[in-house]
Amino acid sequence: MKGVIISGVIAILILIGSIAYTNHIENVSEELSDINKVIIEALTAENYSKASSSAKELNDYLDSHRAILEATGNHEEIDKIEMNISELVEYIDGGEKTDALSNCRVLDFLFDHLPKNYEMKLENIL
Repeated sequence: MKGVIISGVIAILILIGSIAYTNHIENVSEELSDINKVIIEALTAENYSKASSSAKELNDYLDSHRAILEATGNHEEIDKIEMNISELVEYIDGGEKTDALSNCRVLDFLFDHLPKNYEMKLENIL
């Protein structure tokens, strides 16, 4: 009986931790998306200096949350995000508005998709 109670407590703790982690990932994803929207607006207005500083902010924000994302997440997904941010920075620095906007759209998709990989679903457990 003692083992069943301990197992139940462990299961509840895992569930609570998963919910808290999922909420954190959703918040990180939303913040990354918000910064990306600022970049899109700056590029649309051809304000490359603002787009460049926002891209640096995007990169810094991702770096500050990298450990938690990589602790349990898909490293390939984080690598794709980093590669697209690197390309974005280069396109902005080169004044390539169309290519930079294209990278922003890809980043939008990746940021929106990020929390879906961490949701507590049977397909993510198996």
